[in-house]
Amino acid sequence: MIKYYSSFLDKYECHELINLYNNSDNDYWEDTIYTFYSINLKKMNITLSKFSNFDFDRFRVQMVDESVNQVERFHTHRIPFSIIVFLNDDFDGGELIFGDKNRNPKISYTPKMGDMLYFTGDEPHKVNNCIGKRYTLVGFIKNDPLNIMQTNGII
Repeated sequence: MIKYYSSFLDKYECHELINLYNNSDNDYWEDTIYTFYSINLKKMNITLSKFSNFDFDRFRVQMVDESVNQVERFHTHRIPFSIIVFLNDDFDGGELIFGDKNRNPKISYTPKMGDMLYFTGDEPHKVNNCIGKRYTLVGFIKNDPLNIMQTNGII
């Protein structure tokens, strides 16, 4: 299931998270699916009141641009729930695409600053390559704080 929230974070909150990323030492992550730079908000003990009911396994700000290998194939998460909040939209590409059970594209979402997608870990998804810096707030969640399982949460 997928739920979409328009303007979940405001412009100020998005800029503050990007500034935090830009003023912190970031980590480089590379695996067979995705390559990105990130800062670990859990490790930094940073909490945001809008996420007070979220039991995060991982919570980070990620940045990708044309210099890294971006998500080219559909993947799922082992954790029950995930969020992606777009912190900016001043880049080209970077659409988030959800696939059907056969991993064929079914829904494409063009990033808009502050918008959030909340989805179950079994939703196949990928990200189109982007040109420019694409910042996202990404969380892997153990609970269901927005009750997606009790609603019909399709975009």
